[in-house]
Amino acid sequence: MSTAVEGLSPEEQQEKWLEEGKAVTKQQAFLMKRALDNGNLRDGLKYASNMLCEMRTGLLSPKNFYELYIMIADEMRHLEQYFYDEWKRGRRMVELYELVQHAGNIVPRLFLLISVGSVYVRSKEVSARDILKDLVEMCRGVQHPMRGLFLRNYLLHCARDKLPDVGSDFGDNVADSVDFLMLNFSEMNKLWVRMQHQGPVRDRERREKERLDLRILVGTNLVRLSNLEGVDCDMYKAMVLPRILEQVINCKDQIAQQYLMECIIQVFPDEYHLRTLDEILDACSQLQSGVDVKAVLIALMNRLALFAKNEPGSIPPDVNMLDIFHSHVTRMAASVDLAGILDLQVALLNFAMGFAPEKLDYVDQILQVCGEQLAASGSARVDGAAERAVVSLLKTPLISHGNALTIILLEHYAPLINYLPFSSRKEVALLAARMMSKGSVPMSTPEEVDALLSFVQPLVKDVAEDEGEREELDDEDLEAEQSVIACIIHRMANEDTGILFQMYVVARKHFGQGGGRRIAHTLAPLVFRSLQLALAIKKLEIEGQEVAVSSKKLFGFSLETIKGLAGSEPNKALRLYLQGAQAANDCEEDKIAYEFLSQAFILYEDEVSDSKVQMELIPIFIGTLCNLTHLDIEDYDTLITNTTKHAARLLKKPDQCRAIYQCSHLFWNDKIKDADGKPFQDGKKVLDCLQRSLKIADVCMQSGPHVSLFVEILNQYLHYFDAGNDKVTVKYLQGLVDLITEHLANLDTSPESLAVKAHYASTLAHMKAKKEGDEAEKFAELSI
Repeated sequence: MSTAVEGLSPEEQQEKWLEEGKAVTKQQAFLMKRALDNGNLRDGLKYASNMLCEMRTGLLSPKNFYELYIMIADEMRHLEQYFYDEWKRGRRMVELYELVQHAGNIVPRLFLLISVGSVYVRSKEVSARDILKDLVEMCRGVQHPMRGLFLRNYLLHCARDKLPDVGSDFGDNVADSVDFLMLNFSEMNKLWVRMQHQGPVRDRERREKERLDLRILVGTNLVRLSNLEGVDCDMYKAMVLPRILEQVINCKDQIAQQYLMECIIQVFPDEYHLRTLDEILDACSQLQSGVDVKAVLIALMNRLALFAKNEPGSIPPDVNMLDIFHSHVTRMAASVDLAGILDLQVALLNFAMGFAPEKLDYVDQILQVCGEQLAASGSARVDGAAERAVVSLLKTPLISHGNALTIILLEHYAPLINYLPFSSRKEVALLAARMMSKGSVPMSTPEEVDALLSFVQPLVKDVAEDEGEREELDDEDLEAEQSVIACIIHRMANEDTGILFQMYVVARKHFGQGGGRRIAHTLAPLVFRSLQLALAIKKLEIEGQEVAVSSKKLFGFSLETIKGLAGSEPNKALRLYLQGAQAANDCEEDKIAYEFLSQAFILYEDEVSDSKVQMELIPIFIGTLCNLTHLDIEDYDTLITNTTKHAARLLKKPDQCRAIYQCSHLFWNDKIKDADGKPFQDGKKVLDCLQRSLKIADVCMQSGPHVSLFVEILNQYLHYFDAGNDKVTVKYLQGLVDLITEHLANLDTSPESLAVKAHYASTLAHMKAKKEGDEAEKFAELSI
């Protein structure tokens, strides 16, 4: 290769040298193959030697050297095939083996020797052990680190399918293969380490990067060892691992020790690690101070944890891995920082949850150690790597165990969340809440409710300004979070109604700290659960059973809970009051139902000012009152009169019209009966409501076509006429029919007008059917 050219950047110079090397390789490979095709072995070896001389360069970076090496190794396959064909034609391999040793330079000579040696082994003229031993020893002749590494890698590549092993055609003494691979490994490791000490100190960073680029060459030896079928656990423990660890420890190189320890953990089977745990951990304690032993231990624990999880029956009963790891991790605590200690404990926790998920006392012990370390650090909040470790400590047992409540109740679990900043506390709390909402094990005591809601406090309680933390959530995100908390309310269960009530009281205490935006989502389900409990307790009271808390107390609790919601969500609170009135009525508690309704009217009058919302609520009031069956007549009369007044005060005239004719049903209610059992039916007031709505509809016609109101009112008249209200006579029906017919003539053909006409036509068809049917006499005077 040419010397460096001024003006080129290092990258451009490297590219230039690589292209020159490739060009020479391509040219000499062509000449080699042409000579071999002509049967001229001597010239073929000469051109092959010229091509291999490109491997003597010291100019290329490891990455480019590797690219050139791959190209040359690919061309060498043709030469190896020629040697094989020569052997097939009867030529003795020992002759070729001696012939290639006449090459002038040692690097080409050894590459050629390895190619011949590969065929020599296949010929079985000499045992594979002798040839492999000879080749690995002769490779000592190249002591240049990069050249030597690639030369030995080529040897390893050519010998990969020719190693003596169980069932191999080249011998079954696997110890020969172990000796060969271990010798090659030790020599390659020495060459690799030597790279660190060549060149000026200022290039140290570059050399370290180059070494990392070449580390896979050294690790390939361990991969080949792990692939040997004859290396069982006993041989690995007695012959293989001790020799590997001896090389790792004696090299006293930080990069080599770090990589090789990680390589050992990755390439050998998990069963082998279980049997050699003490040896590996002892070696970790003898590594250089700069080695990240923490990462090695974490990798080992994570791998064994996964193995224990996937194959739980494969763990030997005599191997107490938990204690072994715990003792080593404890010894390391003094030499690493807080984040390192926590990372080790996370790995230990992962291992414990995978190895023995039922041993939660061991998990709690790990959490206790973490709590002590955090307390000793003097930090109220952690950040960075320590923060991520604490989050992992809290998330791992939740996910692995599956029962969030069991984990939260561990003595040393919940306190750890206090060391996290608000965003991370919230992240962990949301995971716990979701798992609890989807879990199969409910909360059954007030203490469990308190523990869970205290843990998920970032989702339940507003952040105090003096904590120096802010929470900015849009309505959609907040609703998603609070929906999870609302689901938790339905995970409270106990056959003892008194204990269940205490659980609701504890939940109410926590939810009360949530502020207006949160309680809008959390108090409503709590009210519904309380009303359900009140109904269940009332049933027990009727059966004469003794109860710890009365149904009236539950209704009082529900009333107070709704009042807590009224200030921020009056619309939702009002609907809950009406729901409470219905529940109280089902329990035949008329005075309590009246109280719920009174509170609803007070809230309506004080807080509801939007006319659209008012129109939505009036029909709900009417529907609720029509369904109540146990109200006192006087109370009922007061309530329906109040409802009618509110209907008449609606802002928009069409709304007034519809609300008033709907109120007419309150005065014709078969479900409300007086002391004599007679239903509450006041035909005159019904007619008053209908007449009043008709007047309002007539006023509406002055501002636009509102014929639909007349059709709706006609249907109301028809309903009461059918129901037997003697105050509603045929003359009212006839008058409305004539009025509607007159106005329909002035309507256009818009979709709204067509809908009104269709509605009216259906009403007329119904009236005609009545007139022509069994009730012909009743409708005889009606002219349609």
